[in-house]
Amino acid sequence: MSMTPKGKVPHFTMRPDPVASFVCIIIFVSGSLISLSFFSQEDGTGIYQQKGIICALITALLTFLLILVATAKFWFTHLWKKNATHGRHHQHSQQHPAEKDKEFRKWLDQKRNQKN
Repeated sequence: MSMTPKGKVPHFTMRPDPVASFVCIIIFVSGSLISLSFFSQEDGTGIYQQKGIICALITALLTFLLILVATAKFWFTHLWKKNATHGRHHQHSQQHPAEKDKEFRKWLDQKRNQKN
């Protein structure tokens, strides 16, 4: 699926999810500040350094997952196409024997009404 249609303007529906992007930014900033505060409290025992590393890893993991969620429409475009099979179904419906039978019955009814 192309990002730029005929008019060379990106699809509005293909933009990143604004809520997930906002939450991603908030988590990244707050997690970074919390881990930096743990690193600044280090007094040589290593306890605060471990807490800072754990907090940084959790922040990085959550940020990565939220980036995937926010940009899921780019990675999995086949899930976001609306009515992907509508055109094929419409063609099939026109060629279906029941549709041809409807046209024949309509023609037959018109012919009968002309006789009356």
